[in-house]
Amino acid sequence: MKIVLITGTSSGIGLATALRLARAGDRVYASMRDLHRAETLRQTATAEQLPVELVELDVDRENSVTGAVRQVLDQEGRLDVLVNNAGIAPFNPIEAASDDEVKRVFETNVFGALRMIRAVLPVMRSQRRGTIVNVSSVAGRLGPSCMGVYSASKFALEAASESLAREVFPHGIRVVIIEPGIIVTPILEKALANLPSEVDSPYSAAIRRTRKIFAQGQENGGHPDLVAEVIERAIAAPDPKLRYLAGADAAVLVGGRARMSDEEWITMERHATDDEYFTEFATRFPAGLQLP
Repeated sequence: MKIVLITGTSSGIGLATALRLARAGDRVYASMRDLHRAETLRQTATAEQLPVELVELDVDRENSVTGAVRQVLDQEGRLDVLVNNAGIAPFNPIEAASDDEVKRVFETNVFGALRMIRAVLPVMRSQRRGTIVNVSSVAGRLGPSCMGVYSASKFALEAASESLAREVFPHGIRVVIIEPGIIVTPILEKALANLPSEVDSPYSAAIRRTRKIFAQGQENGGHPDLVAEVIERAIAAPDPKLRYLAGADAAVLVGGRARMSDEEWITMERHATDDEYFTEFATRFPAGLQLP
């Protein structure tokens, strides 16, 4: 039985991961900023008698992070796995993103993850074992239109994870990056709802195409359980990889981008009509994606 601490478990990937690992017999400390949003997790864990304990934790606050980690250690005496899942994902053209929005995204997606990592490393080093799972995105490997701030935060998380993996390897600690594709979660729903209007915007085509792709993704995207399964597999792997793609569309997107030059990727936006754009999109990223 592993002792696991997961952030952002009120819904989506975090909720699915908490339930999956608990069903596998791990002792799961499922954390979230607001425990009033824990009803689904609480009811399911109670009904199935799962080893889940709810923890109030706001990754944006240092004292909340240290307090939550101390709670786990006081009760268990060890910590085997940290899953950094808490995140936010606004969609916006770069020009329309305010400083406050950029700071908010980096505060949670980057600084929050780093706070968690710093809090758990001393005990993992003393144990000479441990696994840190950072939930990134395919947007940490490519920069789509209207996702520049979110993508930048995930690029940053991936860079930090890669460096961290080298630093902690001699201490018996493993670092894993999970890169989901389009997953149907409340985060996606909220991001679409807050995407700015294309009316009178100089970026109307990019906004419209982003909306179409992710609206279609809401209909055909992957389930959070798919990502939870990949996380479980990565934790259990005797010789884990650094990066794991999650979802058929993730492999399509990352593979397609890798086959393109930077210039080919950028100039996809040259098309005057959506039909022309999505025709090229289907050619560049064949199979696994259902386009509008």
